[in-house]
Amino acid sequence: MLPLCGRTNNESTWAHMDMTQPFASGSFKTVYRGKYADGDRQGKPCVLKLFRSGCVFQERYFAHEAQVVGRALAIVDEFNTTDINQGRGQVWVNVPSLWTVQAGFGRPPGELALVEPYIANFAKFNSNTGWTNNSRNHCKWLQSLSHFSYHMSHRCVLLCDLQGGVYSRGVVLTDPVIMSPSRKYGPTDLGDLGISTFFAHHTCTSYCDPNWLTPRDKNKYFTPVPGSTMQLLP
Repeated sequence: MLPLCGRTNNESTWAHMDMTQPFASGSFKTVYRGKYADGDRQGKPCVLKLFRSGCVFQERYFAHEAQVVGRALAIVDEFNTTDINQGRGQVWVNVPSLWTVQAGFGRPPGELALVEPYIANFAKFNSNTGWTNNSRNHCKWLQSLSHFSYHMSHRCVLLCDLQGGVYSRGVVLTDPVIMSPSRKYGPTDLGDLGISTFFAHHTCTSYCDPNWLTPRDKNKYFTPVPGSTMQLLP
């Protein structure tokens, strides 16, 4: 059963996308915007995300994407039940669906893509190398979500690379990163070195509990940058 914090396509199965011009692009995805053509979200905006050419292990990436979102949902669902929010509202996570792109539009037939609801007021809050957007009002609160994830998992995972939109009732996140000692969450999972780097740059705020766990190693192994840093696995 999907946690309450999941924001889905609501059984929509079809959308009209503007494939003439990318809406946005990230470290390894290109994003196009469109509108749902059926279902509960008919007429509402959505986005389609394609892995950039050169991402040769697309099937593995799709599997990692589902794994990351699933773990993020569990973390955020628990975070929403705490008193950390202090009037900030709730956190939601976009849950993408795997769709097939129709032939045409300059794309190969049968190409797979991720589709999810559009997010307005988009901003990046932190990255997987410890960069933090201190200009955003919700940043300190979301930094505590990252720290909370590490503590509640007993140092097993770190939820980071938080980005999304600020709404009146809270924040909607998309494309989060999970880092773990075993590096099992895909190319943006920088492992122990990434976790150490994140906490080397992390400053606890009033939303963090001083008793929360931190890594024993807090050295800097990566340069903090706003984008998502990748290391391809063998």
